[in-house]
Amino acid sequence: MRIEVIKREANVLEFYLEGEDHTFAGLLNEVLHENRHVVFASYAIEHPILMARKPRFKVVTDGEITPEEALEEAAQRIFDKAREVLNLWKEAAER
Repeated sequence: MRIEVIKREANVLEFYLEGEDHTFAGLLNEVLHENRHVVFASYAIEHPILMARKPRFKVVTDGEITPEEALEEAAQRIFDKAREVLNLWKEAAER
């Protein structure tokens, strides 16, 4: 995974998320929308063959936090949820 910043302003961030597809991009987009300071978050895959693993994101916040802070929070929430699932799986597998 690699992030290529296209545009950065006070409350707007546009970037490519290289190496990912709809699976992770959709999850990240959904978690971003859970943040009350995110007023817009979306992604698109500009060409289904040439750019299939390079979604383009746009994140806009209300100015209370930066888009980078919103991304950090979203990434942490995804990490925490994945850890929770892993721990539940380990518990279930030990029974």
